[in-house]
Amino acid sequence: MGIPVNIRELLDRDQNNYEVLLHRKTTTLAQAAEACEIPLEQLVRAVVLVDGQGLLMAVLPADHVLDFEALCNLLHRELELVPGHQLTNIFDDCEPGSYPPLASAYDLDVILDQTVDAMPTVTFEPGTHTSLVQMPHEHYRDMLGDAVRIGQFARPASTLCANEKALAHAVEQFTPARVKRDIEEFHELPALPTTAAQILRLAADPRANARQLAEIIEQDPGLSAQVLRYANSSMYGYAGSIKNLQTAIARVLGFEYVLNLALGFSIGKSLKVPQDGPFGMDAFWRHSVFAARLVETLGQKLPGKMRPPRGTAYLAGLLQNLGRLVLGHTFQPEFFILNRFSQANPDMPTCDLERQVLGVTHDQIGAWLMQAWGLPAELTAAVRHHHNPDYWDTHAVYPQLVLIANRALALHGLGESDTEGLPAFSLQMLELDEQAVLDETAKLFDNKEELDDLAQRLAA
Repeated sequence: MGIPVNIRELLDRDQNNYEVLLHRKTTTLAQAAEACEIPLEQLVRAVVLVDGQGLLMAVLPADHVLDFEALCNLLHRELELVPGHQLTNIFDDCEPGSYPPLASAYDLDVILDQTVDAMPTVTFEPGTHTSLVQMPHEHYRDMLGDAVRIGQFARPASTLCANEKALAHAVEQFTPARVKRDIEEFHELPALPTTAAQILRLAADPRANARQLAEIIEQDPGLSAQVLRYANSSMYGYAGSIKNLQTAIARVLGFEYVLNLALGFSIGKSLKVPQDGPFGMDAFWRHSVFAARLVETLGQKLPGKMRPPRGTAYLAGLLQNLGRLVLGHTFQPEFFILNRFSQANPDMPTCDLERQVLGVTHDQIGAWLMQAWGLPAELTAAVRHHHNPDYWDTHAVYPQLVLIANRALALHGLGESDTEGLPAFSLQMLELDEQAVLDETAKLFDNKEELDDLAQRLAA
């Protein structure tokens, strides 16, 4: 996608002096700055907020975080972030996540952080993740018009990451909801869903068969519909229409695969969190179903001696971020903080923020839950270590496959990644070809309709 027409027209008005810096497709401003070999502090970004008075665009340096309290006090307004789905309506000609800091192009009021006003050169994304626009500060100010306000409402992100006390203070100061509770209040983990418990008991029975599994799944109409939808999916290439669960299990998907599929869906659906936000149900299920499918596919490419069962590999990808659902289900104020902070500051590592909000991260919470529920050790390892490329202990194949899949999906703008690019050592240890991983990932996005549909149904 090129620069949106209205942005291009604004840039070309009065023969403004600017330069377009083309680069490979990226997902964050930090990656774009690196691709163009310019310091991140030279980039600016837009955060769109709203209250009863209407919409407001706040423009701040890309390496700064927004101080909600300072901005609200400065303007005497009670501002909140605009939800992601509404941003796509406002910036309907832009790529998702790329919002040009050009308020006049979208009839928005604007306020500049004073740090931006002191920049000699301003660089920003123009609505596409494949280019940056760079121009002298005076030309940028001309495009904003005369109604622009200036104020101090942002702080360098580096000062927040310098020490734990600073980041802990940021959790309280730089979010709209300043709520914090001690981890000691976390008295008990959610109970294992009834359907999941029945599936686990069946998995432990060496005489279990497809009929018994179908009988358990049939107790949950929504789960039954999802399994049948999978069996009839073009991804599995069965010629004909599958109308009952026992046939889906015996002829198409296989006993173990359906068992794990049903286990994952029943667990995920038992935890209720808000729909929107970077960690809401919509984002959780979209990333989960793509990751599960990719982990399953990559697992089948491993040498026989380390190749995991399809169903277990799929479930490892599906439930990797289960801890986030537990967090949202049990700690709603903190979950609100994480969503809002991440939305306003997309380049900030969320694991660091989780550690300060609760003293633990989602991978730790998820692993606690896996152990409490008695789920297989392979899945516990995947949940606990899927961010750690240095984990090569027991069952390491599962978290390493999940890590590789997450990095590959992040290259397409799905999910998050602490480090860009595929982990070379992990690929080498699993004997996976990097290009094969990239090709399989591209196939998912070439035929993403079915996975998107599944994610939407699971999130509903």
